[in-house]
Amino acid sequence: MASNHLLVARSGFVAAVSVYGKKRAKLGPVLLSFDGGFLMVESGGIAKAMHAEGQWHGRATFSPEILRALAMIPPAQDPIPISYADGHLLIGNMTVVCQWESLSMATVKDLVNPGLVDLLALARTMPRPEILGTPLGKTVRSAVEKAERRIKNAAAQLVDLEIAESDIRALVEARIAKRLFSDLS
Repeated sequence: MASNHLLVARSGFVAAVSVYGKKRAKLGPVLLSFDGGFLMVESGGIAKAMHAEGQWHGRATFSPEILRALAMIPPAQDPIPISYADGHLLIGNMTVVCQWESLSMATVKDLVNPGLVDLLALARTMPRPEILGTPLGKTVRSAVEKAERRIKNAAAQLVDLEIAESDIRALVEARIAKRLFSDLS
């Protein structure tokens, strides 16, 4: 089994996540990934990177409230250990429930004409530098923003039916997971 353990200098962690603690920051689901020696934290259209050492073989998604708490009161350790095992992240001494997706470049290479769900799946599998710096990455970022707008719009329209935004997000996440796992089998 692959090890998923990183060490991040506390100063780098604090500098990177401080923006997420601001009250005006509109956060969404948090995506934590590692590529090329950098740990990337993304939420609500904000992406911050910090230098990290170790091994990491996937992407974790967790609640924005956890990120806001970490930004306001970061772990005291230096360096800060970050690890994943069995559906949980350990960030410092805090255990966080998360969704985990293993990396798969096959999804990126096999897509010829991606639809919205395909692009959302790509957002989970593409290396972060590619998402931030390539034309396909721009398309993927645009798809993520489009999905966010549609989710919020649907939630607003379905509020009278007592369907919460979290219910809609769960459906979208299930569709993305289905696409990821069907492409990997």
